[in-house]
Amino acid sequence: MLTWIADKILSTVSRIPAWLVDQSSPNFLLIRAMFGLMLIVLIIYLVAVLSSRDVMQRYLGRVSGLFSRKR
Repeated sequence: MLTWIADKILSTVSRIPAWLVDQSSPNFLLIRAMFGLMLIVLIIYLVAVLSSRDVMQRYLGRVSGLFSRKR
């Protein structure tokens, strides 16, 4: 299962630079590595943002009551 996911990711990362640069070009490997790194950063960013959203809403709900005027 993990191999299948890795193959799909590698094929996706290889397709995008193939539109920009010929695969026999010496820069193809560099551009493929750049797109792979961008994909990894995007995945990590999404995991961090989506997991922190719930935590932030919980604490902002508690803090918002601190500065409100109570009668």
